[in-house]
Amino acid sequence: MREELEQRYNKLRLDALNSANQVLDDPNIRLKLVDSGTYAAFKQWDKQPDRIKDWNWPSALQEWKLKFPKRFEAAAWKNNKLAGLSLGRPTYAGTGLRLDYIEKAPVTDIRLVETMLVALTAYGVLLGANHLKIMHPVNTTVRDYYVSFGFTYLRGQDCCIRRL
Repeated sequence: MREELEQRYNKLRLDALNSANQVLDDPNIRLKLVDSGTYAAFKQWDKQPDRIKDWNWPSALQEWKLKFPKRFEAAAWKNNKLAGLSLGRPTYAGTGLRLDYIEKAPVTDIRLVETMLVALTAYGVLLGANHLKIMHPVNTTVRDYYVSFGFTYLRGQDCCIRRL
C-alpha cells in the first residue's frame, strides 16, 4: 500500500512539475524531482557562508519521503546548476498545500519563489487544495516578499496564506 501511494503521488508531482516547466518564461530553468544528482549538486553550496538557513536537505527529504507520501518536492535547475530546493505537504485537514522549506542557492539569479509557486499551485490544484500556505517566513523581509505575491500573513500560525 505504501509503495502504491508513493507511485500515485510521484506521478502527480511529476505532472505538476511538467506543467510548471511549460509555463516558465526561462527555457534555462527546469523543475525536477529531487534525486541523487540533486544531492551531489547540493554539496556544492551546502556550507556556503551566505546561507540564511543550514537545512540538511538530503536528511530532511528522506525523512519526509517516509512520513508524507503526498509531499511536494522540487529542485530548480538553471543552466544545469542546482538553483534551489523546496519541500512541502498537504495541510492536516487536507484542504490546502503548504510549503515548509524553500532555499535558493547562495549564488544564483533565479527568482526561486515565483518559480516554485508555479509548481506548488499546479500540485495544489491536482490535489484539490483550496489554498496555499508558506510556513514560518525566516524574517519580516521574506514575509513581506511572500505578501507581495498575494499572500496574507497570519501571525497566530506564522504563515502566509493565499486562496487558489
